[in-house]
Amino acid sequence: METKELQAIVNPIYTTAKGTVLMLKGGGDPDATKLAPYLDLSDLQKRATTTPQELKRCYVVSQEARYGINNEAALRSGKPVVVDLPCGYSPRGFRVTAAGKRYFGFDLPIVIDEMKEASKKAMSEQQWAASTFAAVDATNYESLRNALGDVKGELCIITEGLLGYFSESELISMSRAVHRLLAEFGGCWITADSGILEIYGLTFGALFQSDQKAFLERIKGHATRMADAEFYQNSLFLNGPDGAKAFLKSQGFDVKAESVSAYLPEMRTVSGEEHQKLENAYRKMEIWTMTVNQAGMKTEKPIDLNLPFEVKSELTDGLFTVSVQGRMDTITAPELLKQFREAGEGIEAICVDVSRMPYVSSAGLRVLLMMYKSLADKDKFEMTGVSEDVREILETTGFDQFLLKE
Repeated sequence: METKELQAIVNPIYTTAKGTVLMLKGGGDPDATKLAPYLDLSDLQKRATTTPQELKRCYVVSQEARYGINNEAALRSGKPVVVDLPCGYSPRGFRVTAAGKRYFGFDLPIVIDEMKEASKKAMSEQQWAASTFAAVDATNYESLRNALGDVKGELCIITEGLLGYFSESELISMSRAVHRLLAEFGGCWITADSGILEIYGLTFGALFQSDQKAFLERIKGHATRMADAEFYQNSLFLNGPDGAKAFLKSQGFDVKAESVSAYLPEMRTVSGEEHQKLENAYRKMEIWTMTVNQAGMKTEKPIDLNLPFEVKSELTDGLFTVSVQGRMDTITAPELLKQFREAGEGIEAICVDVSRMPYVSSAGLRVLLMMYKSLADKDKFEMTGVSEDVREILETTGFDQFLLKE
């Protein structure tokens, strides 16, 4: 099985990212128009033909607004280095480098492989020289720090459309990684993720003089679940804005909240009157700028260990034994899946030693669950050496009921 296919299995949510460039191109964005020909958008273009016109317009306008709001926030931050986490397939690097800033586009390997090549072809020489694309795991400080290399200057870390995919443990790990980066470089972390969930309904209401209920009725049968994942199940989304801000404060951040309407730029897809309606509708949504407050950070747990990743496995008389060393996350989990698939048929029992695995992300859990489900007798799956931290992750996500024995 090819590496790209393994990455897609382990990280299925990456498929949602291509919709951004397709909708921006549909709205006439010049950078998206330059980039799109070098990306494979065929599957999304086929699916788009079945969507009603008013919903298409709602999605295109909403996406232009989201993209523009985050761009404006990043550029107005005044920081010379913009870290796009994740960059997906959006043309933000074009906008950032055109403004004279350094751009780092970070995402999964399967995204970066395509996006790096496409951007190199579509960008000007000056834009490409100011851009870096790198595969990272957003929850891993070492992964992020290594990708930044010897860059100088304060960072503006922008997260658009990422945080809702995280489990609680992933959110905490990512927050700690960002905190360490900002403590080292200075700068800020900006996101509208927790306050922009209503943008599609609000856009529909502003454009078609309707409301959220009508929008939800209209999208029935047209919303597609792109990945087998649970969304918005962490502290940024479960306990309201106040709970989310309390969580960020506990992770060592000061939070400045502003209405996203303050960052809404001029838009190609709406008239002046419609723009005013959108600005009024968006006032209730917030964009947050986080800066480091060392005194506020909880210190009960140490930063995750970063042992070199390694998987050793063998199949003997139907027993597949495997030991995992190091963090198993979006970057490293495909290696475990690769060795499991290469073992072939005839696996009757599985024993996974995780005594040297300090952390597991949802990607790693997905692989472990695949292994568990492959067995005819599920009682023949065993994990040994489970640390307190890993056990807490399993229990928080509900995977303990499958992967841990009583």
